[in-house]
Amino acid sequence: MTNNEFIFLNNTYTIPTLLKAQVLKTYWETSHSERKLVRDKYGRLFHYRFDEEMSFDDRSDRLDYLWVLVTDEKDSDSLIELNNLSLLREPYIAADETGWVGVHEKNK
Repeated sequence: MTNNEFIFLNNTYTIPTLLKAQVLKTYWETSHSERKLVRDKYGRLFHYRFDEEMSFDDRSDRLDYLWVLVTDEKDSDSLIELNNLSLLREPYIAADETGWVGVHEKNK
């Protein structure tokens, strides 16, 4: 496994692979925010969220990525009104512009 690969629910992932997931439904898409229902290469469905927080003090913009595993389109639809910490429902994958990745699976 390379440094940018990680294991999620017994499968190997990378952030670039997740970013190329098949888009099934777009809730909204702007240059600074996105919400979509996507299917990954393993057939898993995710509610995907991207947010960019602009920085005006010569620092890099903050980029937040989140993939929340969902059971179906209706499950994804139910997450559309949630933001920030209320959207962190396990299992999920979170990442940011620094290369940090957080993988959260349900406790067994």
